[in-house]
Amino acid sequence: MNQLKLHGVLFVGLTSAFVAQAETQWITVAKSNESIQCESAGISPKTMKKELTEAKIPAKHARCGTDGMLYPAVCGGETGRLNLFDIPAKKLGDATELGFQPLSDWPDASEAPCEEEVAFAGNAAEISINGIGPAVDDKAYRKVRKTIGEAVADNVISRFIVYSYGVEGGFSGCVQEGRFAQPNAFSDVIKKLRAINADPSTTAYSVTAVEKCETSSPEIDGVQ
Repeated sequence: MNQLKLHGVLFVGLTSAFVAQAETQWITVAKSNESIQCESAGISPKTMKKELTEAKIPAKHARCGTDGMLYPAVCGGETGRLNLFDIPAKKLGDATELGFQPLSDWPDASEAPCEEEVAFAGNAAEISINGIGPAVDDKAYRKVRKTIGEAVADNVISRFIVYSYGVEGGFSGCVQEGRFAQPNAFSDVIKKLRAINADPSTTAYSVTAVEKCETSSPEIDGVQ
C-alpha cells in the first residue's frame, strides 16, 4: 500500500510539473513591419511590442527578421521584413487576433539585423494626417506642423501646399525641397516627420515620396 501511495505521489508530481512547463512555454510569433521600399522602414519592434503588451500579452526578445521570400526591387514594393517576439504559448490565440502568426508559418523565415530608416532620395513628399472618426491626435499634429514650419524657416522646404483639411482635424498636403537646402537636410526633415508617432486608434498618418508637388498654389501656403 505504501508503495502504491508513493507511485501516486510521483505521478501527481510529474503531472503538475508537465502542466507548469506547458503554461510557461514560450513561442516565437511574427508580424510584417509594413515597410515599403524607398519610402518607409516600417514599424519598429519597440512600437509593435506595444500592441502585445496593451492586449496583456507578455512579450520578450523583440527583434527583426525576414519572411525569406524574394521581392522585386521596386520603389513602393513590399520588403518581407518581419518583427519577431517571444510570447507565452497559451497566449497564441490572443496574438493571432492582432495579426501575429507563429514563426513556423513562414518556413523560409529567419532572424535578420534590424534595418535603419530607409534614406529618402526624393525632393518632395505628400503628408497626410487626419482624424479617422475621433479627433486627430493633437500632439502628433502639432509636431508635424512644427517640423514643417521650422524647415520652411530654415529654407530646407521652399513649398508647402495644403491640399485639404480633415473633418476631424489634420490635413493632407505636400512639401518640396528648397533649391538652397544643405545636402541631406530635406532627407533629415522627412526622417523626423516619419518618426512622429500618431495614435493609430484616432489618426491616419503617412509620409509618401513623390516626384514633385503638383500644384500651382503659392510657394508657402498654410504655414502658421
